[in-house]
Amino acid sequence: MDVQRPLLIKPWWKKYWYVFPSIILIIAIYLLKNTLGSASYFLEKNEVVTAKVQQGTFKVNIRASGLLKPLNIRWVSSQVAGRVEQVFVKAGAKVNAGDVLIQLSNPELHRQLETARWELEANKAESYAAYVALESQMVDLKNSVVSAEYSYQSAKLKLDAETLLMKQGNATVSALDYQKSQLAVKQQMQYWQAQQQKTEKMQANMAATKTAQNARIGLVENNYQRILEQVASLQVKAFIGGVVQQVSLELGERAQVGDSVALIADQNTLFAELHVQEVRARDIALGQFVTVDTRRSEITGKVTRIDPAVKNGMVLIDVELTSVLPNEARPDLAVDGLIEISNIAKALFIKRPVYAPSHTQVNLYKLSDDKHFANKHSVSLGQSSVNNIQILSGLAVGDEVIISDSTDWQDHQQIMIN
Repeated sequence: MDVQRPLLIKPWWKKYWYVFPSIILIIAIYLLKNTLGSASYFLEKNEVVTAKVQQGTFKVNIRASGLLKPLNIRWVSSQVAGRVEQVFVKAGAKVNAGDVLIQLSNPELHRQLETARWELEANKAESYAAYVALESQMVDLKNSVVSAEYSYQSAKLKLDAETLLMKQGNATVSALDYQKSQLAVKQQMQYWQAQQQKTEKMQANMAATKTAQNARIGLVENNYQRILEQVASLQVKAFIGGVVQQVSLELGERAQVGDSVALIADQNTLFAELHVQEVRARDIALGQFVTVDTRRSEITGKVTRIDPAVKNGMVLIDVELTSVLPNEARPDLAVDGLIEISNIAKALFIKRPVYAPSHTQVNLYKLSDDKHFANKHSVSLGQSSVNNIQILSGLAVGDEVIISDSTDWQDHQQIMIN
């Protein structure tokens, strides 16, 4: 006989046991959502670098490195061939114009000088002897002119006397003698004139001879002076004052005509040669103000030349130094230059983030008020300076953004910072 079992009713808390865990899970998710927000990436606070957006005058500067270069630099070359007998200076020595740098030796030049000197002396002696001979002939001609004049005057006096007697009818003078006297006067007159012409020709000959002799002496003397200057050029001298940058010849070395001997730079006239990245050089213009840093002093200057060519991604910029040079300034001194491009009033700017080129649209993470979250924002950037970059849109004054490298979480809209 079957016995009917009493019907047992389960308590409600056993029947609906899953309700309580579900409620707890929902509450936990809600609390976690409020705590974590929609962040899908987590960072430690010490892993990021942040900066706040500022407003004010934004100075657009370009930093460049370079060297100080001499504006006045000259190579001193050898004017004659010779062997280096003595070197008086080394690189770094300060010299004045006229100081001897190197002494060369060339025995052949000295022999040529001695020969030219004797040739000049002989030419002068020969010229003097020839001129004395011409002067002697000139004296003889002058005496002949005087003698011819006396003969003419004597014949003229005789003719005048005979003419007077003829007019008086004196028969002591025959017609034949009278005609002979007239003929003698004419002959003496012609002879006197001929001697005068010879004297004039001799004077012209003496002048021409003297000019020719002087020309020959000048030619020989020029040759002598040239060799004398070559001998003097065996002492290679500095023709400008400055600092010796390089000495190209060593003791005992053979130097040829035109060989470079030493490089001298005027240390008082320097300019800065800066290397600017090609992408930044487009903002540089002539006349822009530049501050040159020597690591110990700052020198003011202005841009005077922009190289039109690009070499290895760099553009050369020449800067004229307008302030007094400090003591440490010297050729090839490494310097840094800060080129002022422009000043923008009432501009928004921040410290330059990593991988944030100028005039681009980038994504930056802006921190929440509690600094626990950072949301991605699209930001338009303008001009950049050495350390800062201009904000055109996307951020406001006081906003704080992450400026360190955000490559690892660029795919996340929101990140959490612990």
